Amino acid sequence: MYSNSPSIKYFFPVFGLWIIFLGVFIYYLNLHVTSILKLWEIVVVSSLSYILNTLTILYSKFKKKRKIWALAIYNLLFIPSCEEFINLPIGLSYLLLSMALLLLLDIFSKSSHLKYFNIGMFASIASLLYFPTISIVFLFLFMTIVYYKEKINISQYIAGVLVTVILTLEITFITDSFSYITNWINQLTIPTFHFEYQIPILLILLVVLILGWISQYSNKNISEDLKISSQHTILVFYLLFWILIYAFFMGDNYALLIFVSLPVSLITSRCI
Repeated sequence: MYSNSPSIKYFFPVFGLWIIFLGVFIYYLNLHVTSILKLWEIVVVSSLSYILNTLTILYSKFKKKRKIWALAIYNLLFIPSCEEFINLPIGLSYLLLSMALLLLLDIFSKSSHLKYFNIGMFASIASLLYFPTISIVFLFLFMTIVYYKEKINISQYIAGVLVTVILTLEITFITDSFSYITNWINQLTIPTFHFEYQIPILLILLVVLILGWISQYSNKNISEDLKISSQHTILVFYLLFWILIYAFFMGDNYALLIFVSLPVSLITSRCI
C-alpha cells in the first residue's frame, strides 16, 4: 500500500534528527567560522536544504516503512558532509539542485505552470555557482524530453536556462564584474585523483547505481507504477551523473558526497 502524504508519526523523528543535525552543525561551524553573519547564512542554507530533501523523502511514493530507512541513510550521508556549506556557493548550489530535483520528481500533486522553467533556472544558477554541475543541466534537459507531458515543457526548460545565462551576462556587463566570470573559468581544472578513498567511494556508488537499475526492472512495485518508475529512473540517472562528476572533480573533497545523499538514500531504501 502506498501513500503520497507523510504520516504524523514522522514529525517527531524528523524533528529530532533535525535538532541533532543543527546542534552538530552549529558546533562544527563555531570552530571554523568567525563571522556571526556568515554563520547564520550557512545555517539558513543548510537547514533549508535539509528540510527540502526530508520533504522529498516523506512525500515520495513508496512504502511507509521504507521511508524511515531512507531518512536514516540520508542523515548518515548529509550530517558528516555538512562542512560543505562553509563554502557558501557550493551550499547554495546544493540547495538549488535540491529544489530542482524536488520539482523534477513531481513530489507534490499541485505544481506551477512554470515548473520546467524553474528547473532550468535552478540548474543553471547552480552551475554558475559550482561549475561541475553544468552536466546536471544536460541531464535535466534529457529527463524533461523523456518525461514531458506537453511539448511546451521542453521550451520552458530551455528558456529557463537561456534566461538565466543571458541575465547573468547582462548583470556582469552592467556592473563590470568580469572578475566573477574569470574566476569561474579559472576553476575549470581537474583536481588530483586520490586513489586511497576516491576509488572506494566510486565503487560503493557504482554498487548502489547497479542496484537501482536492477530494482527498476525486477521490482514490480517500481516497474508497474509509471510515476514510481519515472522517479526511480531520474534518481538513478542523477546518481550516474554525479559518479562521473566525482571521478573527475572530487579531488580531496569527500564532503561532496552531500550531493548524492538524497538519491542514494531513496534508491537504497527502495532496494531493501
